[in-house]
Amino acid sequence: MATKQIPIDQLILGMYLVGMDVPWYRTPFLSHKFPIKDLDTIQLMKRHGIRMVTIDTSKGLDVPSSPSLASPENLDRQAPPEPTPPPESRASIESTTPANTTTAGEVARHDTAQPPSVIYAQAQEAVERIFTDLERGIPPSPEATKAIVSTVLEHVLSDHAAMATQLAIQKIKQFDRSLTTHALDTCILSLIVALESGLDQPTQELVGMGALLHDTGYVRLPRNLVRKRDECTGQDKTLLEQHCKLGVAVLAEQPGMPEDVLRIVKEHHERSDGSGFPAALRHGHTSQLAQIVGIVDYYDGMVSRRGTRPSMMPHDAVRQLFLAGERGQFEKALVELMIRSIGVYPVGSLVRLNTGEQAVVVGVNPQQRLKPLVKITTDPQGGSYPTPIAVDLAAPSADHTVRSVLRVLDPTRERVNIGIHLDNSDLRAA
Repeated sequence: MATKQIPIDQLILGMYLVGMDVPWYRTPFLSHKFPIKDLDTIQLMKRHGIRMVTIDTSKGLDVPSSPSLASPENLDRQAPPEPTPPPESRASIESTTPANTTTAGEVARHDTAQPPSVIYAQAQEAVERIFTDLERGIPPSPEATKAIVSTVLEHVLSDHAAMATQLAIQKIKQFDRSLTTHALDTCILSLIVALESGLDQPTQELVGMGALLHDTGYVRLPRNLVRKRDECTGQDKTLLEQHCKLGVAVLAEQPGMPEDVLRIVKEHHERSDGSGFPAALRHGHTSQLAQIVGIVDYYDGMVSRRGTRPSMMPHDAVRQLFLAGERGQFEKALVELMIRSIGVYPVGSLVRLNTGEQAVVVGVNPQQRLKPLVKITTDPQGGSYPTPIAVDLAAPSADHTVRSVLRVLDPTRERVNIGIHLDNSDLRAA
């Protein structure tokens, strides 16, 4: 890496940014490492008080070293200088930026062609910064949180199946889920459910922000206790249940955090039958947005490895979610919405078909939940297909074979690496 620090007035299109002189949480950018592709990005950086930036000349343009290099074309591309506000006014800039200027979400669109794996990695890095700062006593600004959510939401809107696949891959690759990965996964899945529910985009963003921050209160509790939270009983469990109220207290220190987001943080463990915490609220007394995040949090907790507790197979977790709805813990309509979003056989499930073939679920048919999109990996005799076969079980096949899911298999017992099949996109149609 060949880095160089320059004044922002020397920043031009084609340079590759790797750092700024303003903390990330005071900017609307998901990452501080990206190519400069438009003037709006430079203008927004100036509005947020950025004076010096660091560029990587091995990945992008360098500062012209002589007048001959400062061609009219380069000068035309450079953004006009703007007065930089004094440090004491920077914190108020975010709340006073006019509504018709470029937003954080719009800036995040500079890399829409990036694959879900890259978007997930960048978002995870940003969420880790949020939790690192929370541990230092610095709550995230609404703008910084919304920037992450806006980027993730954009990719969910573009291809939520690809994002769901990325979630499945991450769960397979990471042995123990941290607070940050659980926060991000809950955010992504909550956005998928919010999209399926028909909520408008501003409300979807509130759902995503609340999901991202729902476990904020855990940073105020002993780390060892948080790690084994699923195994705790008695006083330890009672203490852990305070994380909802603690989260609201932490986030309320940051002015402008939307009330809907605070309600999600406070109420995501409430249950419709009054069996939840911290206030044992019943149906009708909790926000619908908190209920959405609560259901997703419940599901993600089951399919994630935590401490000594193994993860549950997605299909079994869906069954448990359905039973929770039958018991009245969750509204049946929201449980139905959740299952419609992730499918009876969620992405990453290993299944046996009625033909004897083995397949990995790679997509969901929301209207026909028992007929997912699959990648068939073995023939009826158990031999591997040279090239996996892509099949939509809800669509007629070319050879008139009617395929359906016979049962769900345990990948560990079958010695199947699901991640390899999800990563590999080389398929042939049936």
